[in-house]
Amino acid sequence: MGQAYTKASVVLRMLSEHFPPTGLIAHRGLAASLPENTLPALEAALTNGTRIVEFDIQLSADGVPVVVHDESLLRTCGVQGRVGDFTADELLRMCCGYADKFGARFDHVTIASHDTTVDVLGAYPDSCLLAEIKDESVARFGLRACMEPVLSALEPIRERAALISFQAAAVAFAQARGFAVGWCIESHDARAEAMAHRLQPDLLLTDEAALMAREALWAGDWRWAS
Repeated sequence: MGQAYTKASVVLRMLSEHFPPTGLIAHRGLAASLPENTLPALEAALTNGTRIVEFDIQLSADGVPVVVHDESLLRTCGVQGRVGDFTADELLRMCCGYADKFGARFDHVTIASHDTTVDVLGAYPDSCLLAEIKDESVARFGLRACMEPVLSALEPIRERAALISFQAAAVAFAQARGFAVGWCIESHDARAEAMAHRLQPDLLLTDEAALMAREALWAGDWRWAS
């Protein structure tokens, strides 16, 4: 428990240094200007002064974590099918330039692996990474199959990383390994509040409207963020 607190405290200190008690995070990188969850978008957020970036992880058919938000590849890649239907080799060659939003401007940008993303972003010494494992992959491949490779990649920068998820079981899994963790909540009802107190995550993540409203924020030994 002492080791887990030490690891988590680094993430919390970075939040304290760069944000107020309720703070905003670069969600999927600089996604307004660049294709979300890509290395250009994530690096742009860091080079433009953000210190805490969030990205999403799905598992390929052969069990490799890749940085993609949707289970479907249609919105970002224009490809029919789900992430888990393709091998990592196929996915890492796939353009994810979000053509509906950016046209052909980013046709050269491809899906990145979780390992590569951690290597690139971890080279920014003041960066803090929030890696979100997506529910669809956990449901399809199982908790351990998803969590083991994700946490393994985060290990070299674990003092500057946190595993976040809507899945309470994923949060508890990473917490047991001594990682800082964040639970993403879908509602602000009594059941969710009780779960938050059971989990005792380092971060609670909610939508920006709830974060700004403040009256929806429960008191506890965690930080709120969006």
